[in-house]
Amino acid sequence: MFRILLVLCFYTLIYVNSEAGVLGKTAGGRRQLQFGFKVPSIQYVIPEKVYLASRIPSDLMLESSQTEGHRRDMEGLRWRCAVARGTWCGQYRRQVSLIPRPAPRGSKECPNQCSGWGNCNYDSGMCECPAGRGGTDCGQDLKRPCTNRFRHPHEFSSPAVGHIGPDKHDLNPREPGWQASRCYGYCADDIALCICGYNSTFRHIPAPPDAPPWSPPLQWGRPMTDSCMIGHDKDGVVLDWGRPYIKYEDIYGPNGWCNSQDSDLKCGCAWDGNGWPCDGSRQYEPFCVNQCTGHGDCYMGFCRCHPGWYGSDCSRKYAGMEIDEGYLDRPWLQKTVVVPPASLPAPPVRVYPRPLIYVYDMPPVYHSRMLQYRIGADACMWRRFTESNGTYLLSMTYSVEVYLHEMMLQSDHRTYDPEEADFFYIPMYITCYMWPVLGWADFPWWHAPFAHSRPMHVANMILEAHEWLSTNFPWWNRRNGRDHIWLMAPDEGACYMPSVVYNTSIILTHWGRMDANHKSGSAYDQDNYDMAMPLEMFEGWKGFDWVNKTRPHPCYDPDKDLVIPAFKSPQHFHASPLLGTPPFERDILLYFRGDIGAGRRPQYSRGIRQKLFRLAQDGDWATKYKIFIGTGELIPGSYTEHLARSKFCLVAPGDGWSPRAEDAILHGCIPLVVMDHVHAVFESILSWESFSVRIREDDQALAAIPELLTGISPERVAKLQRNLARVWHRFTYATGPLLRQTYQDVLARNANVYPPALLNASYNLPPRVSPFRPNRDFPFEEDAFSTIIQWLYHKINETRHG
Repeated sequence: MFRILLVLCFYTLIYVNSEAGVLGKTAGGRRQLQFGFKVPSIQYVIPEKVYLASRIPSDLMLESSQTEGHRRDMEGLRWRCAVARGTWCGQYRRQVSLIPRPAPRGSKECPNQCSGWGNCNYDSGMCECPAGRGGTDCGQDLKRPCTNRFRHPHEFSSPAVGHIGPDKHDLNPREPGWQASRCYGYCADDIALCICGYNSTFRHIPAPPDAPPWSPPLQWGRPMTDSCMIGHDKDGVVLDWGRPYIKYEDIYGPNGWCNSQDSDLKCGCAWDGNGWPCDGSRQYEPFCVNQCTGHGDCYMGFCRCHPGWYGSDCSRKYAGMEIDEGYLDRPWLQKTVVVPPASLPAPPVRVYPRPLIYVYDMPPVYHSRMLQYRIGADACMWRRFTESNGTYLLSMTYSVEVYLHEMMLQSDHRTYDPEEADFFYIPMYITCYMWPVLGWADFPWWHAPFAHSRPMHVANMILEAHEWLSTNFPWWNRRNGRDHIWLMAPDEGACYMPSVVYNTSIILTHWGRMDANHKSGSAYDQDNYDMAMPLEMFEGWKGFDWVNKTRPHPCYDPDKDLVIPAFKSPQHFHASPLLGTPPFERDILLYFRGDIGAGRRPQYSRGIRQKLFRLAQDGDWATKYKIFIGTGELIPGSYTEHLARSKFCLVAPGDGWSPRAEDAILHGCIPLVVMDHVHAVFESILSWESFSVRIREDDQALAAIPELLTGISPERVAKLQRNLARVWHRFTYATGPLLRQTYQDVLARNANVYPPALLNASYNLPPRVSPFRPNRDFPFEEDAFSTIIQWLYHKINETRHG
């Protein structure tokens, strides 16, 4: 290994020896790159940040900053509708308030009282069953056993395959076969959760066989997830499915995980709500949407509603029954729960009454059961509770599914009366199914046990949901689904959505690809929706004809769909002036830090990131132009500070959508958009040309980036930045009590951590110096969720005709 240190005028380069890319072997046994490329082991050390206010001459600082209003008039329509495209903005605010009618409350009974397991939906008379239960009355077992294999193609009439005996332990640990759920312990086969077993101290001890539904186990026991798969049995025999470095003694020895609280090996607490010492003896509040509105008990994501309460969030009460407070007096729930205004006996005045949105109580298999199956507590989440029932935010890539569902449930715009609804929201946790649920065990599938095609399962899941909606309720058929809203958050959005749903419904997506004749651009093989399907192998299985049902249609139609932001926690951009940080001098011309496709197939990012990285390296763009393109290893330091110091930030695709536009805009960095025929976030409703630069994907345009950016006049840069400062708040979600409080906390912290002189100077920066003065408050009524609602209001009339 060698190391060379070069100090340059703008950055430091550190060279170390390494390789990247995906290696294979030639016939002669030599290693070579199958795809990807080697990454030079350099490291850019960007100089210390400089606050803009410290560089401004005193005569400029004396200029009045009142020409644009130091404190924005948050109520001004001109400010609200800055750089809006079309007529959608402003209409929402012109509504006349009204007093809503009390919501209808259901009284339809369910079969067999859902066998004591499920919630009865008194509107529909249908049972909603938790994981492990099925049938119209939740009276059937619907197991998800731990397994060493999936069903074979000829087993299309068989139930889910497991590899456990009546005692819930592995039939023969020495038998080969790996799946993530395989268990050298006790398998909780409702959700395929592996727990310590045999006669260990922290073993699982189930409730007696004759115990009533929902009886807790006598002892939960410690979980053993796939990271703690034993690689050697008690006799030292190697298990081909385990981890070779984990011995039997590490788990079941006297000082092992399953016997000692202070074991050297730590397998983690795994499931949501399980506190240290991870044996179920100390439980805290797990996540459920709106925490069951305080009227239910949360079980790993499923709300078990209190008697008389119903709905996926337990927010409704059986007709004629008295409303009670439930758990709403619990302090930790008061920070997260919103009682839907429409659920109150006397709903408050609606200042902006429409759009009215009816949220379907979809069968749990499409949403809450995914949370029960996810095992890992962080997966799919946007927020969680701590062991002391405090609350914190997560930044999971696809967490917008759960967040948007929760906000729709809490919203002032929610209605419980489908006859008055302007729109119908269909909650489905599709990406949560894609990972980590799909393939963990031999259940659930849509429909064949073929893990190599995630689009197949997604398409069939949506078809099944559409059939349920259109056969059980009249509202889909009333307008052929034109007023129904689906969220498609996978990497390639709605590209493989069934046509019967896509062609008429409103699609919220992150991927705005518009070309009609499209091919999958994902470099992840399991997401390639053009792959050849093994039809003959899986003959007899339902749903293998999914491809023909998803063509032809574009991935996104700007006339009916909307590209929405990904979820970003405010901690992700805490160094931005949007959250009260004094602005930095923007001394970086162009910035991108992330996956550059080094270990990816060529189609990743359409080759854009790879080409730009090579151009930047070969042309020494960092030295010549202060253009930085690389990975986190190549460009260490604070990501949020680097973005807040950059004039331009690259917006290019990944396997499909990538949240780079949000990263750029939330830091006041002008987006440099490189993705042909793809709309960026809100591009159909905001004039992106007024705050961004877009270039073609071709090699000539990419090579000319330094010349292009250095050729943009300071006056045009300033204009683009001014327009960006008028809309950047629309690219983050701030709706809901937890997010509102978090934003206020970050703003308050930033107002206290910086020297008063620096803050005051930054507050008074003249507009011609910078439009990015530190915010002292946040326009909550104009965040991303509110923007979606305002756009939907504009769409009401369009859904009535078509």
